[in-house]
Amino acid sequence: MKNTNSATAIVIGVGAGLGSALLFASLVGGSFLTVPLFAASPLPILAAGIGFGPIAAVAAVVAAALVLMFELGTPAALVSLGAAGLPALILSGLVERQENGTWFPAGRIATVAAVVMAIATALGALGIGFDPVRTGHEVVAAFREMLVAAGTPATQMPEATAIEPLIFASVRLMPAFFPAFWTLVLALDLVIALRVLRRFGRVERPREDLAMVEISPIVGLVFAAAFAGAFLPGSLGVLASIAAGAAFAPLFLVGMGLLTHVTRATDMRWILRATAYGLVLLFPVAALVMALAGIAETFLGLRGRPSSGGADRS
Repeated sequence: MKNTNSATAIVIGVGAGLGSALLFASLVGGSFLTVPLFAASPLPILAAGIGFGPIAAVAAVVAAALVLMFELGTPAALVSLGAAGLPALILSGLVERQENGTWFPAGRIATVAAVVMAIATALGALGIGFDPVRTGHEVVAAFREMLVAAGTPATQMPEATAIEPLIFASVRLMPAFFPAFWTLVLALDLVIALRVLRRFGRVERPREDLAMVEISPIVGLVFAAAFAGAFLPGSLGVLASIAAGAAFAPLFLVGMGLLTHVTRATDMRWILRATAYGLVLLFPVAALVMALAGIAETFLGLRGRPSSGGADRS
């Protein structure tokens, strides 16, 4: 059992908040190598909340927001609050929550994370007035200016600007990419926090077989409807893209769980999984296929009944 007094929880929370702010601010360096550090910014808050209670989590969120506000400005503090602080605060509370003697299901935690990130992304997009068409033209214009500044010969300009359709497509996918990516980041940070805290006896929640995580079929229906609506013009299309990206994340997790489950019986399971992971990282279509597998699982129950094994099963 955890036993942490308020003063200790606040001190630990403030320390976690400072760590979260430092990880979040690492992205300011502009190096691609800082992305993993940035992605770990919710981790200290999750650890504080799960291991030392809600007081520590609140202290961590407040400390991180204040530090970033004074060092990087209010916009950075708001982004951190929406992407790391509040989601970590909510998820850490759900991990420790029980309903009628049953722990809050892992699949519902993933779904809540997706909903939170959808709301945060939608508020951010509406706040800055994100328009895929206008933003696409701005990015293309900046790309052309970069080519000119780099001294690209006029004879090579048509070849260099041939990727402009790809730029427009990438901008169009931005509203869907962020909630999908960050929901998966939150899920990974949550798993890491639980594994570390268990070593110190700070987690009451038992181990779970994450390959058997279940989500509601409604998530699949939301994904299908939002995916279709993403082709609408204007704000409706942007909001639908955000919803599709958010729904994609828990479906992807179920699809990965299905892959883990069906490969357990073979000696080549690590090779098969590594191949699948590599395809997902290299080709976005493979990630979509994994999410579609997640939809099939939610409706057809391809894995059968959940097993009683722990989360460490291979």
